[in-house]
Amino acid sequence: MLPGPVCVSLTPTTVEEVFSAPPPGADCLEVRLDYLRNPEESTSARWSRLPIPVIATCRGRDRGGRFEGSIEDEIRILERAVSNGARFVDIDFRFARPFGKAEVIGSHHDFGKTPENLETLMDEVSRSPGAVAKLATMVRSWNDNRRLLELLNRNWGKPVIVIGMGPMGQITRIVGPSRGSALTYTASGPGSAPGQVSLEELVGTYRFPKVHGSTSLIGIIGKPLGHSRSPVLHNQAFEDVGLDFVYLKLPVDSVADFFENANEIGIRGFSVTIPHKVDVIEHLDQLSPAAEQAGAVNTVVRDNGRWVGDNTDVHGIAQSLSGFNPRGKHVVILGTGGAARAAVTALGSAARITLLSRDPDRVPATWPRGVDVGRLENVADYAADLLINATPIGMAPNVNQAPMSGRIRADVVFDMVYNPARTLLLREAATQGKKTIAGTTMFLAQAAKQFEIWTGRRAPETIFGVESS
Repeated sequence: MLPGPVCVSLTPTTVEEVFSAPPPGADCLEVRLDYLRNPEESTSARWSRLPIPVIATCRGRDRGGRFEGSIEDEIRILERAVSNGARFVDIDFRFARPFGKAEVIGSHHDFGKTPENLETLMDEVSRSPGAVAKLATMVRSWNDNRRLLELLNRNWGKPVIVIGMGPMGQITRIVGPSRGSALTYTASGPGSAPGQVSLEELVGTYRFPKVHGSTSLIGIIGKPLGHSRSPVLHNQAFEDVGLDFVYLKLPVDSVADFFENANEIGIRGFSVTIPHKVDVIEHLDQLSPAAEQAGAVNTVVRDNGRWVGDNTDVHGIAQSLSGFNPRGKHVVILGTGGAARAAVTALGSAARITLLSRDPDRVPATWPRGVDVGRLENVADYAADLLINATPIGMAPNVNQAPMSGRIRADVVFDMVYNPARTLLLREAATQGKKTIAGTTMFLAQAAKQFEIWTGRRAPETIFGVESS
């Protein structure tokens, strides 16, 4: 039987690279022999010397690997690996056969899509001679994720491994074992498959050993999500309070596709970020007063079978600007998305608010209050008491970008981007003698409110560093 759910996949160029101390927390190692510069070199490696079990894999190019030889050569190399101590062999289910004392994982990989005939395919894979059946497909939609996870509801007559590849499929890697998948694959270096998370992230950020079938799934929808620090923050908070929750990255292209599948997957709440803060509203059953006023949503919770939207950005912005009285002031906001809507709501007492957009003709007509609209390229023409960047420009990894350059005609500059904390815009403003406000205060304050909405518990100040209410 498989030794445990965490398998670290190694992609070595030489055999020597494998024989270092195994990463802490790994139950077994998958050694991708097809990544070796010379796969024949592996035939003399003594895999029994490693302190945890080895899964030997040598996948040909026509099956998504790098091995240039024939299937006969692949089988010969795997046989030698078993002779030298490999406890498991992973091979395409069509060529699965006995490999001495090793247990065989009969697998199928589809790097292009998740096929429609998923159950039929899983049935075919599970009927192969392998002791374990593995199905890994590329996830292109949340419908794909739902169908993959539903495979784990059936008894296939043997242990099964179900993996959704690609960034959108990461949820299957983190929650799959809690629902019956025998293994999840993670990486200690460059991943061997699209969407693999690192072992450090799996165990440290997502607290994988504590994810069970009862765990409430929370996350963040949007695209891109690589910059987001929300998983680290919220998972630390769940740990601190002792809640059976996990917070995940949930990349979303189509909001409709996500909502059609989220409840069945078991998602109970989520943050909303670029570009979905407005589009998400049509899929909700109810809005809070803050979300109603802003016309944008950054927080959703499943409450008594209904999706309820809220806007904690308004609270976060108010906290960030607690030292700035907008009454009678002119505020210039760069951007016209959901974050800008929250800013307009929070600054209701300002005498004048100007929104600057790259395409003013496409700016929606309806706003929480009256606003002026201009072109972002003409930002130098506008003098203001407060300048707010409500665009993602300057966000990691694009840390050397700014939404404007040159002279800043504002006394105070507030950048909603929180990663990095000191953006290029704020650094330029500081050199010009302006008062600057970083996005970290807004991020922490709005996140603390989110925590309360999802959990019904007070947000721990030790994690968020701010009062949530």
